[in-house]
Amino acid sequence: MSVIDSKEVDFVVLKEDYSRFLVHDGTCIKAKIVVKKIFFNPQKTPEGYPAGIAVDTFNAVSSVVPQSLKRKPSTEQMNPQKDKGEEVKFEEQKIEIQEYMTPDGFKITVKPIVTKILKYEKYNNYGEPTYSVVLQAITNIEKIESTG
Repeated sequence: MSVIDSKEVDFVVLKEDYSRFLVHDGTCIKAKIVVKKIFFNPQKTPEGYPAGIAVDTFNAVSSVVPQSLKRKPSTEQMNPQKDKGEEVKFEEQKIEIQEYMTPDGFKITVKPIVTKILKYEKYNNYGEPTYSVVLQAITNIEKIESTG
């Protein structure tokens, strides 16, 4: 769907909490996918949904690192083209689905899915190991029926 052929729609944030993933080294990775813009195709399906939807997002990722893993900050920043990370095991702790509502009664949901976490031997300004998180989005649209 071309964004040029689409109509940008306004929205309000209903829910935008972090999902949490526990790395086996004890680090908690917090991640969410934040919606910046929503575009609807002006044509509708027979069910009344937009014939197409585009969502412009960015990933917000943070970590809570155990004190035992902290080191002196690295003098060089991590370079993903040069530095080799180690894939680490993790478990989902809590998945939070982001929710957004458009004025015309559509709820857009975005479910963050972490598929891979890499840990690097570089430490940030807080002395925490650097992690790279591969984050994917599952997006859905629901039509909210009027009760009035």
